[in-house]
Amino acid sequence: MKFFLSILFSVVFSLSIQSQEPQETEIDDLFSELDDLTIEGDNEVIASFKSTRLLIGQSTERVKKSQLHFRISHVFGKIKGIDNFFGLDQINNMHFSLEYGLTDYIQLGVARSNKPDKTYSNSIKISALRQRSGSKSFPFALSYFGSLDIKTREYFPEARNNNFSGRLEYVNQLLISRKFSEKLSLQLSPTLVYRNLTETQEDPNAIYSIAVGGRYLISRSISINGEYYYTLPTFDAHSARKNTLALGLDIETGGHVFQLFFTNAFALHPGKFAINQSGNFFNRDINFGFSILREFSL
Repeated sequence: MKFFLSILFSVVFSLSIQSQEPQETEIDDLFSELDDLTIEGDNEVIASFKSTRLLIGQSTERVKKSQLHFRISHVFGKIKGIDNFFGLDQINNMHFSLEYGLTDYIQLGVARSNKPDKTYSNSIKISALRQRSGSKSFPFALSYFGSLDIKTREYFPEARNNNFSGRLEYVNQLLISRKFSEKLSLQLSPTLVYRNLTETQEDPNAIYSIAVGGRYLISRSISINGEYYYTLPTFDAHSARKNTLALGLDIETGGHVFQLFFTNAFALHPGKFAINQSGNFFNRDINFGFSILREFSL
């Protein structure tokens, strides 16, 4: 009897194993297909640029969730020669900012720039679309950048100091970029700056510009960057020589990004450098500047 029961148990066990094997194989195949679809369909193109700035202007990159970026930037005086130590004797402007990733797609920021208006900025960047490859590919990245700037310098005549709304200006940018290869990324940035109060009645409140820029990676940690802000000639004081141009390098060193650049802009916030008020780059109105970015996890 015991011998008969052991044989019966062996037969039932073997049949059970045989009936489960095809099901387990089918399940494994299903999970494998789902993994392949997920990887292929959700392949975001990353690191189009090394930081949230091209050089002095914004890029489509954003701060990831729970990350904090602290950036400090300096622009020195005009490069004239050894008499002013090639501009390094004079700090023309200082700008610092904090940018925080509220989510992986929303970045909040505060900043302060000392010249020319002692400006405080409150900003938001929304990463609306990301460039993707694979079966669900998308050809470019699209972000929105908006900033409310408050100018705090003393005005003359003094009566203007009591006009708070006249101290406000608004920056709106669409940032559109594409990473063409591991080395080359380009960006287009339509920009609107609206000033509540201008210096003269002839100056327009709204100024439109289009920025073009890009980076070319020359090593894993160094890239050549450039950007140019073309201001639309919609006002009498417009001069093509005053459009902002910046050329420089990004250097990444594990948790830090150093940017070295030459520019005709003396201001480091778009409410100034995007409105046709820079020097003439090709008439030696060139300033050397740098910025240091440090990333923290909160």
